[in-house]
Amino acid sequence: MLGNETMIEESLELNNPELKKKMKAVEVFAAVIAYFKKDLLQTKEQRGTTIKEKDIQWVITVPAIWDLKAKQFMREAAKKGGISHDQLTLALEPEAASMHCRRVPVGITEESDGGRNIALMDVGSKYIVLDQGGGTTDIAVHEVTGKNTLKEINQACGGHWGGITVNGEFYSFLIKLLGGDVINEVKINSPSDYFQLLYNFEHVKTSFTSEHMADSNQHQTIRIPISWLQSYQMVTDCKLKDAMKQGMYVGKAYLSGADKLRIKNSLFRTFFDYSIDNVTEILASVLSKRELKEVETILIVGGHSKSTILTDAIMKKFGSRYGVVIPKNPDIAVLKGAVLFGFEPDIITSRVARYTYGIAMQRPFISGVDPESKRKFLINGLVDNVFDKHVEIGQVVNIGEFQKDHDYVPASKDYKGVHFEFYATESKNPKYVTDDGCSCIGVLYFELSDKSNRKDLKLKLYASGTEIMAVITEKSTNIQTEGYFSLLG
Repeated sequence: MLGNETMIEESLELNNPELKKKMKAVEVFAAVIAYFKKDLLQTKEQRGTTIKEKDIQWVITVPAIWDLKAKQFMREAAKKGGISHDQLTLALEPEAASMHCRRVPVGITEESDGGRNIALMDVGSKYIVLDQGGGTTDIAVHEVTGKNTLKEINQACGGHWGGITVNGEFYSFLIKLLGGDVINEVKINSPSDYFQLLYNFEHVKTSFTSEHMADSNQHQTIRIPISWLQSYQMVTDCKLKDAMKQGMYVGKAYLSGADKLRIKNSLFRTFFDYSIDNVTEILASVLSKRELKEVETILIVGGHSKSTILTDAIMKKFGSRYGVVIPKNPDIAVLKGAVLFGFEPDIITSRVARYTYGIAMQRPFISGVDPESKRKFLINGLVDNVFDKHVEIGQVVNIGEFQKDHDYVPASKDYKGVHFEFYATESKNPKYVTDDGCSCIGVLYFELSDKSNRKDLKLKLYASGTEIMAVITEKSTNIQTEGYFSLLG
């Protein structure tokens, strides 16, 4: 998962070791964001609009399965790319797509909506959003709460089963066919041809449909640059065309002419298996939940959902029981929805917490609650590392509402400031921050005022947005300060 210390290593093994580079991922993302910002501002100037840069609200979409660290990573990248915190909104991709499809007449088929048109659903209707992007699969469950409002009713889930996994399976095929040494040879000496083959595959992948499987003995043709063939012969002392006449892919793939790699449809279809198997398995798991028995529709969006290989597999497994909705241009549903979200972020009325969140604290020993072993490690008579729960996994958190206040007292009244350690876990009722599965994901520091000798505090969390905000109140003066957790990464 992305974090502020995540590194991206150059994929090419260059001849000169001094040219091999590692960069922080946040710097790479920041450069991309800065480019898009510059391009938009230049377009604005060319069109002669009177819009000022300070009036622009930027919306960046992120997968719903990203954790808080990854979301802060994106905020940090945006900041480095020239977008200030108060001009940035993060939108969860399934929510953005859902918003778009609630505003347009999206039906189960082009001819008929089958009575399950997303835009016309009544209040109380529930449906699944399956966002199949290039990298990730997001699954969210939404309920219609009003004409233009939705709420999340199940924890977002998913995994890394997007379109890029199909490319990964093809790459595994190349390793088995050619060998790793050949691929590295091409990377080093013909990097442009290395990427050209991957690009050629991408083009064939996106045009491969279920109709091709009507004759599984037909072939898909991928042009292979000549440098690949030369590298193969140099490394193996054998021509690839001759080598393919024997081995594991006989009858499944062969070389035609000077540069055409032909792969039988039945083999090409297997490149999609990893993605399809994982997506249908987790979708079935979500739909099996008793509390989701009223779900009747599956909305499929995202770039990978343009693949009929994927959507037909979903239709085959779930179509007899659920209406399957695929909007026109599903690959830009998230983009269009993000624009709507930028104008109307309150269209989402509540979300479901993906983790239990809490603060590390000390408190007096409680007989029957704390194990006797804790008595040996009391600090100033207090049990250390207690998990003070603020939000429970699976809890519905309403947008715009803070959680209830929790009371804290600094260890010394002489402290000028206080810091809180922020923890997350998938356990519902952790007792201590040292329990298995608990991890410190951030810290928050507040400076205290000098207006009172008493430092009793109240802290409340705002946990329904795409980042966690806290407000601390000094009880004796009612002075309030708000801040955002600095998430560790």
